[in-house]
Amino acid sequence: MAHEFVFDMKPKARDALVRPEAAVDLARSLVSEVARTWKRESAYPYYSGVQTYSRKLLGEKWVARISIHELPWDWFKAGICDDHTENELEYIDQFETYTEIDAGESGWKGIVAKYALSFPLSVRELPEWVLAVQPDPEIREFFVISVPAKCPISKGAVLGRYTSVEQVRELRDGRIEWTMAFTSDGGGTIPRWIQNLVLPSTTAKDVPSFIEWAKRKYAIE
Repeated sequence: MAHEFVFDMKPKARDALVRPEAAVDLARSLVSEVARTWKRESAYPYYSGVQTYSRKLLGEKWVARISIHELPWDWFKAGICDDHTENELEYIDQFETYTEIDAGESGWKGIVAKYALSFPLSVRELPEWVLAVQPDPEIREFFVISVPAKCPISKGAVLGRYTSVEQVRELRDGRIEWTMAFTSDGGGTIPRWIQNLVLPSTTAKDVPSFIEWAKRKYAIE
């Protein structure tokens, strides 16, 4: 049932997942609180600005960002919602490859994402369930939700965990609002408090990475 499913860092088996509609309701509730109740962190001068936030949820530090863009809706829909993971390979730093572990007949797609970090850090593998969905085809709004999957990883790799919620929607004035909230643990020997220090700047940089990639890909087509 929906109330038993929470956005935490516990790996989930396939039968623990909820219907896409229930996941979207939880995601919408979470992101609606970011600008209103989360702590404001640094603002980054990328394009029209990226504001970051933080908060503790279920014992984990979460970081969020909100940015607003005067760019085509289709760029975000095609680049982030459609073929989500395949496209991330082209603009997310250190994301090397992924293996599909579940075809996603229920809407959730199971993957193991592989990140090649700088020497001497070991490769990280993150088993994830990913849901990318536009709840109403008549409304320009979609969500991308990722939660840890219960799945083995490759020998020699370090297990990482990642939970995130993204909402992209068109505002009344035609601009696009992109909100993302996430928590993560890269595993290994790096203390969590050190990992947490870089989360706001890391997630903020994903905004220009995506936009520059989208400009190259869609402005030409």
